[in-house]
Amino acid sequence: MVPLMNKKPESEESLSSSSESEKAESDFLSLLKTAKKKELAVLAKLMMPYIADAELRQVRVWGDKSRVHLERTTISVNDLLVNTRSGHVTVEEECFFGHRCMLLTGTHDYAKTGRERLLAVPNEGRDIHVKRGVWLGSGVTVLGPAVIGENAVIAAGSLVTGDVPPDTIVAGRPAKPVKRIDGEPL
Repeated sequence: MVPLMNKKPESEESLSSSSESEKAESDFLSLLKTAKKKELAVLAKLMMPYIADAELRQVRVWGDKSRVHLERTTISVNDLLVNTRSGHVTVEEECFFGHRCMLLTGTHDYAKTGRERLLAVPNEGRDIHVKRGVWLGSGVTVLGPAVIGENAVIAAGSLVTGDVPPDTIVAGRPAKPVKRIDGEPL
């Protein structure tokens, strides 16, 4: 442990912290290159809780990241997978997601076969818009095009294949309205 009296004043520390940080990183990477498999396995075991925690908080995007619109998002989206191959995805404020949800705009032309089917992907027209206050339970998949109305609730494991009315709970594969969130009949 370094004694406190050897600590640099705050202003000196901030001036040299960048170069010291780069040197420390370089030294660490050099040391890693000399590590044995057993040592790397121990390091991986020590790091795994931190890696897993970071992974559970990452939005993964397949496609053009500029088509993902999370600017108004106010709550963590967990480990959401967003496919933007065939459209834009917008998530408004106060929405929240269980783990392993997917918002998928991409599709293929089922009438084609083989490699032609693989390459037959539209560039647009399958946008997904998740309105304010929506809750998607764990494992929900939304296939675009779709608009999920304000305050809607999508039950865990559901498959959404179109629009969901606001203030409605939907469930199933494909998802169907179950009831309104205020308890009123559909």
